[in-house]
Amino acid sequence: MFAVALGALALRSGFMPDDFIWLGVWDNIPPPAPLGNTPLDVYRTATGIPEHTLHLAQVGVFPWWVEPTVRVAFFRPLGSLLYGLDHVLYNRVAVAYQFHSLLWYVGLVVLAGVLLKRVLPTAVAGVAMFLFAIWGSHAAVLGWLSYRSVVMSLLFGILGIFLHVKWREEKRTSTLMGALVSFALALLCGETMVILSPYVLAYEAFSGPGQAKDKLKGLIPFGVLMALYFAAYRAMGYGAGGSDMYLDALGTPVAWFQAMLGRVPAAIAGLTLNAPPDFIFDQSLVPLFTLLGAVGFTLFALLVWGVWPRLESAERRTVGWMLTGAFVATWMSNSAFAGSRTLIVPSLGMAVGLAVVLRHAWKGRAKTLRAGAVLAGAAVMAFIHVVGSPYLWWQTMEQYSQADALMGRVQARYEEAFDQTKLPNQRVVVLNAPNGIIGIYGSVRWWSSGQPLPKAWWVLSYSLYEQKVTRTGPNSVELELTKGGHFLDSVEERIHRAARHPVHKGDEFDMKGMMVRIEEADAEGPTRISYTFDVPLEDPSLKLVQWQNKKVVPWVPPAVGGPSSSLNVRVVQ
Repeated sequence: MFAVALGALALRSGFMPDDFIWLGVWDNIPPPAPLGNTPLDVYRTATGIPEHTLHLAQVGVFPWWVEPTVRVAFFRPLGSLLYGLDHVLYNRVAVAYQFHSLLWYVGLVVLAGVLLKRVLPTAVAGVAMFLFAIWGSHAAVLGWLSYRSVVMSLLFGILGIFLHVKWREEKRTSTLMGALVSFALALLCGETMVILSPYVLAYEAFSGPGQAKDKLKGLIPFGVLMALYFAAYRAMGYGAGGSDMYLDALGTPVAWFQAMLGRVPAAIAGLTLNAPPDFIFDQSLVPLFTLLGAVGFTLFALLVWGVWPRLESAERRTVGWMLTGAFVATWMSNSAFAGSRTLIVPSLGMAVGLAVVLRHAWKGRAKTLRAGAVLAGAAVMAFIHVVGSPYLWWQTMEQYSQADALMGRVQARYEEAFDQTKLPNQRVVVLNAPNGIIGIYGSVRWWSSGQPLPKAWWVLSYSLYEQKVTRTGPNSVELELTKGGHFLDSVEERIHRAARHPVHKGDEFDMKGMMVRIEEADAEGPTRISYTFDVPLEDPSLKLVQWQNKKVVPWVPPAVGGPSSSLNVRVVQ
């Protein structure tokens, strides 16, 4: 009931920016250059093949600074298939897609309840299921249609864990086969099953029947399945690399570990205090969320310690494997950039831990000073998660709805700025994007809507800093940051080029009609960049525009040697 009530808020969230990639693919709209995405492989966005990547950059699908080997390719065939089924049935009626996702979420909560009832006392299982159903961070997954594959994978994965536990404790071969089929389906839905796998290992370590050798034997079927999956995954070219948004712990372990030092504490703050880790997109907030993570971890650890003497041995083992699985999953899930959407797998174990704390804090209330302190702390946690979570659901869906409306306004601004009869013979040059999301997805939304395409759509800068634009020649222009800051230093800019692939003074990027050169740079990034075109700036084949006061307006180049102008000027009221 609670899952339905809160999940229904997602029905108004609409399409998110990357949904328009899948919609365009399923509509068979001709792209400006061959995409990596196909109808049954819509999550293969960047292939890691330099020639393919550079071709997409030359027409503006990727930004000019893209790392040629960037790979963002995820194996989610069942997720792709069901997205296509929605498209066949509902075309672009977003509420129907969202209702489909809601059904999966309700099913996930029900199966989580089945597993919890198997491994916990009934009362504790009921509380844990309730907490899992309303967990505030789940809204970020349910409301974003592209993340339905996460819910699907987790659903089948939890079913697999339930059957694995049943097989190990009842020795029925049929349940082993059911577990393996469930795990396989989870892997076909997405990588979320990999993030869930620590729960399987932790179950065997804490609660698996028999001696150590029996526990290891119990893991052999699961281990073989996962080994086959990883071998096939790599062989088919899936994975992530070259990006700061998605990190590969095996391919770049040092960069991964360094990123985790900021991401994991923020995730722990989200799990314990309901503080949305999405805020660390603003890198200046990382220290604050590191502190919040430490506070939340300490508070939760003290509460578990406070009720530990009251737990029966079986309950201790269950709490042990659930919290261990959650902790390891927190590290694994944050290989994708920290955000509320990364918390759904560890929230399963956290719901168990919190349910145990609440149940036993109440049962042992007022018997000792320690019990009173535990009850007070548990009351704080209950307020944060029971009262705070519905607000997070509402707030998240409000933000998603606004994001959908924003992309609609972006589309309208470009429609106002372009003469669509001339556009097929022009190359669009957007000097500045108001933010990285519009920089990345503005042209995607245009293409997905079936509008006439220009020969190229180049966005020169995503930077939010004030920039000076200077014409330096008949066919050249420079952007310079004169009041601090660096180009290519934001999270959005580093989606396509990780910080470990820096650009240097003198580096050039040939976009086949636009040559980009780094004119000034230091250890933190470039500060002055030149752009040289193959025709004069006044040539009608170039459509030069800028974002100004939330509108797309023409940028009229001054005479050579004329005065510079400014972009992104902040007006103090």
